[in-house]
Amino acid sequence: NATDLASRTDFAADVAAVAHQRDREAFTRLFDHFAPRLQAYLQRLGSDPALAEEIAQETMVALWRKAALFDPAKSSVGTWLYRIARNRRIDR
Repeated sequence: NATDLASRTDFAADVAAVAHQRDREAFTRLFDHFAPRLQAYLQRLGSDPALAEEIAQETMVALWRKAALFDPAKSSVGTWLYRIARNRRIDR
């Protein structure tokens, strides 16, 4: 779907803006889109709501700190963030 591709490209551009300019507006767009989805995903995996929210927040902090490590050739932003969230849940 062209809309999906456009939003994936926008998300990748937002991650690049966070990585290179510490762009808070780009981060806010990413946070607003992904944090609630990550929280719901974590709850579906069995985390209670408070833990799911905490791990979702930690995942978004990881995005802020490690945005430069994101490689759009390897995965979408969503795949990258869901993997971080899943790994953090396992670590708990």
